[in-house]
Amino acid sequence: MLGCVFCAVLGLWFVSRWIATVEAGPVEVPALSEIILFGIRPESELDPPRYRNEGRPCVESYLKRVSSESRLRFPNVPSGPAEAVETRRRNLEGQMVALIGEMASREARAFASAVPLSAEWEGMSEGPLDEAALACQWLERYSETSLRPFLHLFIAHRLRAGYEASRRENARGLSPILAARYKEHLAAARSSSNSLIACIADDLEVQPYVYLSGFGRP
Repeated sequence: MLGCVFCAVLGLWFVSRWIATVEAGPVEVPALSEIILFGIRPESELDPPRYRNEGRPCVESYLKRVSSESRLRFPNVPSGPAEAVETRRRNLEGQMVALIGEMASREARAFASAVPLSAEWEGMSEGPLDEAALACQWLERYSETSLRPFLHLFIAHRLRAGYEASRRENARGLSPILAARYKEHLAAARSSSNSLIACIADDLEVQPYVYLSGFGRP
């Protein structure tokens, strides 16, 4: 009985946190890389006139890729952690298709189903690093994958999140390794022939943090 009560409380806490995150959008313009790679806030919160000048063309190009009727544009408040994970999976799949094209839809669905997404990383490095590891395995297993440019971007984001968390954990031996790997995958994304993925990688790099503030940059 106690376990059921705890689950119910956890579910209510998560939903309230998700709602607060969504409702915070009009106050603070989210980063394009946050919208695409976290999958919590909707595209409707992107406001090109309020975006930093050098990143505005990238935002405008991205919004042209996402139709006005796309589910990516609207908030979808989940009822609890389990539904939140499914919402993030659907968002991840939709982002890959929007950025790469419909021809990647089948593989995008397969990857989004396989990656070990969670409702909350809880400030720890394990969650984002597990997701990065799966994406790296995907690149190794499927050398001709159409998702390659996006996966480099995805891995870079998760490695940077893991770096910030590892600094919080005071994992001194791990942080330099993550910093080096982040730079490697970020460079691969920035050099992509897909100009939209390249500029999203630039957007990721200029953010002061992607997950936990105050722990420096890789």
